[in-house]
Amino acid sequence: MDEQRNSFLKQVRSQIKSKEAKALVSAELHHHLNEVKHYWLQKGISEDQAEEKAVNQMGNPISIGQKLNRIHRPKVDWVTLILFVSALLLGFLPLLSQGYMQSNHFSTYKVAFIIVGGMVALGMMFIDYRKLANKGWLFYLLGLLFLIFLTRNFNTVIEGQSILKIGPLNIESLIAIPFFLLAWAGFFQSNRFKMWKFLLLFVLSLYFFLECSLTTLFIYVTMTFTMILWSKLKKKTIWIVLGSIFSLVGTWGVIGWMTVAYYQKYRILSFINPYNSEYLTSKFGLLKIHHLFMNAGWFGKHSFVDQFIPQAHTNFVFLSFTYYYGWLFAAILFLVLSLVAVRIISIARSLNDTYSKLLLVGVMMIYMVQLVGNVGMIVGFFPMTNISLPFISYGVMPILLNAFLIGIVLSIYRRKNLLSANTLHSND
Repeated sequence: MDEQRNSFLKQVRSQIKSKEAKALVSAELHHHLNEVKHYWLQKGISEDQAEEKAVNQMGNPISIGQKLNRIHRPKVDWVTLILFVSALLLGFLPLLSQGYMQSNHFSTYKVAFIIVGGMVALGMMFIDYRKLANKGWLFYLLGLLFLIFLTRNFNTVIEGQSILKIGPLNIESLIAIPFFLLAWAGFFQSNRFKMWKFLLLFVLSLYFFLECSLTTLFIYVTMTFTMILWSKLKKKTIWIVLGSIFSLVGTWGVIGWMTVAYYQKYRILSFINPYNSEYLTSKFGLLKIHHLFMNAGWFGKHSFVDQFIPQAHTNFVFLSFTYYYGWLFAAILFLVLSLVAVRIISIARSLNDTYSKLLLVGVMMIYMVQLVGNVGMIVGFFPMTNISLPFISYGVMPILLNAFLIGIVLSIYRRKNLLSANTLHSND
């Protein structure tokens, strides 16, 4: 009678296009057939008769296969894709306004960066992210080894960041973030992951991030602390540990403040409140930034002839975008970038799987720290830092990072209709 069951399952699978759905459907139908077979065995009939009745009771395999194909068909998140492409195209405007598109160097590299970023996002979309769930240790080791390699082999320091420069390519610690995103999501989904392991692994990774870049360190800490709040660890334990960490940091800060020299205190205060520092009146200080931003008007100045904006296509890209195109286009740009975050939240709210939610929470925080941090420092809410505006700032590393994040979102959305076996069982 196994032949009858196998023939039935083969006909059902022949109607399903998704390879991932075929395996899930086979497991579900096996489970349902066994339940029906067990029911008939309890009625006192033979095993062969019970098997035959179970298969016949299922109905037409072709119709079943067609119905399940519609249910489990992988879907493309066109909303996220449209926002992604729109953001990438908007990234050309700062280069166009500054005349960089006339340079083969900038235009060629920008196009290359976008092509590679698009390939990364689409490539991640077709990868089944669920297969990465149990590889937390692998991703943690890869991320840690990358940081160790970078700290031992960097040959350039740009604005406090350790960078390995290979020709036109700048390799920085930002590229390690995806490894730790996947690692922590894998760890935090399990009830068996202990808090002492988290502390040990977190402190170890923290040390190497600290050696590479303070900006990347902030992104990493924010991502990790947010993810742990969504983890399966006991909330009471989480708050006790996080509270202890913040208390130790605060105590260390107070003791350090009492012992550091005046010039060191001045630098710290200047970072916290740049408006009270000498940076305020420097050649391109905060007053200058504020002046350019406020005088842009609704439609911009359309000229950089008498204005010099350093890093106008990287860290200060939002300022240059606003100055040239005006507040209206800046608002549209910010809206498009913000809609990406709204879309991520929307997808996360529709999921029940812990691992998927942890990934989206991490993606959300990495993205929002960049967006809010870059725009916030231009409008005067935050200190000046070396942080890129997602998809808009020039550079391969920021585009690769954010393309990877979009790829994770696309991968999760593509498989959100592949219901788990436990969900289907509960509906039987």
